[in-house]
Amino acid sequence: MTKDKKTSGSAYSPKNLSVQEIVEQNKHIISGKLSGSNIKKLNNLNWLRHEISFTEPRILFWMPQKEQSAYFDYSCTKGLGEAYDYILEHKNDSEITPTTICNIHYLIAHDTNILPGRYRTSEKILEITVNGARIHTPDPFMIPQLLDNLLYEYKHSTKPKPLRAFDLHYKLLMLHPFDDYNKRTSRMVMNLALLHAGYRPVVFNRKSDKENYRKAIAHMANGDAKSYYKYMYNAMRASQEQIIAQLKSSNIK
Repeated sequence: MTKDKKTSGSAYSPKNLSVQEIVEQNKHIISGKLSGSNIKKLNNLNWLRHEISFTEPRILFWMPQKEQSAYFDYSCTKGLGEAYDYILEHKNDSEITPTTICNIHYLIAHDTNILPGRYRTSEKILEITVNGARIHTPDPFMIPQLLDNLLYEYKHSTKPKPLRAFDLHYKLLMLHPFDDYNKRTSRMVMNLALLHAGYRPVVFNRKSDKENYRKAIAHMANGDAKSYYKYMYNAMRASQEQIIAQLKSSNIK
C-alpha cells in the first residue's frame, strides 16, 4: 500500500478510507506502475488471464472438490482465456452491444456441447431463491428486448462506473440469456465494462469467494443491494491488491 498522504493539512491512511476510495487510489497506483514497461504489462496481463481462466472457475465451480475434476475440462479454461483476450482487444470500444455479449459467450462455450453465442429457447429456473421460491427466467422471446433495455440502463446510468459494471453483471446473470455459461459470461462482460472505465478486471480467486459470491447475488435478488455492492467492491479491491503485489515483485522498470 502507498505511504500516507496529506489532505487539508491532516494525514490519512488507508484505514481512514472507504473501500471505494481505496479502489480509486489503487486504480491510479496500477496505472502508474504499468506506464513504463511493456514487459510488465504483458506479465500482468498473463497473470490475470491465468487467474480468470484457470483459478477462478475452480473456486466458483459449485461441485464438491472431489467431484470437480470429472466435470471440469480443458475446453472451459481455453474458452475463458480466449474470452479474456477478446475483452482486452475491445477495451477501447465505444459501447457494449448484444453482439459483444454473444461474441463473449461464443468464445467461452464454443468447444462445449451447447450452442455458443445463441440465446436460449426455453425457460430456466435459477438456483437463487426469493422469499423461499426459485426464480424463473424471462420467456426466451423477451431476451432481445430485455437485453437492449439493460444495456441502455447501463449506458445511461449516473452511478459510479464500478457500480454500473456490477449492475450489468447482476442483471445479465438474472436475464440468463443463454442455456449455460451465463455466470462466466456475465463476469467477463462486467470486466469489459471495468476495462472501458480504466480499471483492471476483477478475479474471484479467494477460497471465500466460492460461498460469498453466491451469497452476494442472493442478497441482491432479495433486495439487499448494499451487501451485494460491498462484496463486489471488496472483491475488486482484493484483485487490485494482488495486481499491485505482482507488479511490486517484478524488478523490471
